[in-house]
Amino acid sequence: MPRPHWRRMTWALVILSAFMLIWIIAGPNSPDCGSNASEAAKSGCDAGTAIRVDFSIVLWFISVTVLSLIWFMTRPGGTDCPVCGVKGERGLRTCENCGHDFAVAVVPARRPFRREVLTHD
Repeated sequence: MPRPHWRRMTWALVILSAFMLIWIIAGPNSPDCGSNASEAAKSGCDAGTAIRVDFSIVLWFISVTVLSLIWFMTRPGGTDCPVCGVKGERGLRTCENCGHDFAVAVVPARRPFRREVLTHD
């Protein structure tokens, strides 16, 4: 199966999310408080596990938010010319290859205004 053509930051987000999901799922199952521990020790162990899972979720949210902002700010710029297909820089008004005017292509053509008078017969 061919690998999807994603940007590096997309891969970083996917890998981070997979890692954090595994960490959150495996986290509560890993501590062993011992079968001979007192009730207070087991309660303390359960509280520690809950704190660790909550901290993991908060860390996941913050890291995904930061990486998503970086992902949006570093997206590739430029536009493809609809006439010749050459990729141009962001902000160009005309294609450097064929001279196509991008500003004209964006403005919709206006229809002439027709006034119709309704009469009752």
